[in-house]
Amino acid sequence: MRILLIEDNPGFAIEVERAIRAIPEIDDVVWARSRDGALTALAAGSCDLVVLDRRIPSADDVLDDHPDHGWTVFQAVRTQSSGTPVWFLTGTEDADFAIDINNAYGKTEDLHGLRIAEQMYQVFWKRRIADCVRKIAEFTARRAALERIAVHSQPPTLVLNADESRAIRICTRRHNGSMVDVTSLNGGLSNSRVLKVVVKAADTRVLVIAAAKVSSLAETIAEAEKYRKDISRLAPGGFPQLTERIDAGAGNTGGLFYGMVGDRVESLFDRIRAGHLSIAQIPSEIRAIMGTWYQGKRVEQIQISQIRRKLIGDTILHRHRAELEGIDTSGIESRTIPAATCCQHGDLHCANVVFDGRGRAMLIDFGDTGPSFAAVDPVTLELSTIFHSQHATLPSGWPSEENMLEWTQIDRATAGCQFGPFVTACREWANGEAGSPDEVVAVAYAYAMRQLKYRDTNKQLARALIRACIEYFRITRTPSG
Repeated sequence: MRILLIEDNPGFAIEVERAIRAIPEIDDVVWARSRDGALTALAAGSCDLVVLDRRIPSADDVLDDHPDHGWTVFQAVRTQSSGTPVWFLTGTEDADFAIDINNAYGKTEDLHGLRIAEQMYQVFWKRRIADCVRKIAEFTARRAALERIAVHSQPPTLVLNADESRAIRICTRRHNGSMVDVTSLNGGLSNSRVLKVVVKAADTRVLVIAAAKVSSLAETIAEAEKYRKDISRLAPGGFPQLTERIDAGAGNTGGLFYGMVGDRVESLFDRIRAGHLSIAQIPSEIRAIMGTWYQGKRVEQIQISQIRRKLIGDTILHRHRAELEGIDTSGIESRTIPAATCCQHGDLHCANVVFDGRGRAMLIDFGDTGPSFAAVDPVTLELSTIFHSQHATLPSGWPSEENMLEWTQIDRATAGCQFGPFVTACREWANGEAGSPDEVVAVAYAYAMRQLKYRDTNKQLARALIRACIEYFRITRTPSG
């Protein structure tokens, strides 16, 4: 357990640190003696608990101590690491301050998975330091019990950081688990983790299976709001139910845990790799799941540059423009086409379509969900078989550069593809919901342009797809509408 102690009096800091270090399970006590020193320590890494003096100087060895500096640190923790508790340890015994903290910033969270609400922000007086130390000892004991939950990553090459592991442990403890198996479900380019989590009892009985999204607290809060507003409108059974939300106790990391049925969770990549007989029907199943989203779509005249900017903005593209190797995109960018807008998943690659024990397709990972163009999801699903990091696990030999140059002609584009019917079904879905065939090609163009910014994607195939889209619009001389 790591504690950040912020105290400008070295003598008192020594006394506090000695008392804290006498508590079993305390791993590290970091001392900061000013506002700036505290902010630097916060930026250096997460901690389990912040013990904060109200009246501190602005910087080390500066004689301008003031309560405002302690308050600045408090607000920084609330902003940058809102899942971390802060305990004031102050020599100014102001009862109104304690009341104000409780009234204006009173917040309780389940910090240790006990389903018990603990106060995030508390006030202790320096002359009664024993009260603070006793509370730290109680906090440490709960945190130590949490850390004893075994997290088994499968494969072992899946490395979770301390905060990610803690978020998973909190969920595990809420379900009275003693151990948890964790497997990656996404393997993509996002900084967020999409994981299969299997919570087990001490006798290895499976208690809970969940698909978990472990990410920053800001992303956790944003996705939970999207779940409330957008995901809950999908067809029942087309998405797992949100069963647990971790908002505190793991530094700046949070987690959303979606309940699954059965002891097996596989992705669409798994099914394509295995040659599952039903893969050609899956795009139409997903389209049906999203039916309510498509009901609200509207068609407008949109510049292709606007569609491209939805997937990769001008500033990011400028940084990677050399990857185009001289391809002239000016003509296509200014073209205006009919395009439909509606809610879309926004990152519907094959790892974000999963199947639990019932075998029904479900969508996960809703961090990018929101208004977009109607062809984005089906085109993303199709092209993820080429550009996602897991494409290498699929049957080899497809696509060639020639396939990509013929992308707008589906029969030629799928020549030699062992899962061609699946790709064709994705394209049929895209054409069925888009505002025009032009929109489908424009989205593919935008998707290919976005691949230029990634380090490990096949730029040769991306450029071939860009050329195919440009050629399509060169031949289609009369704007569609």
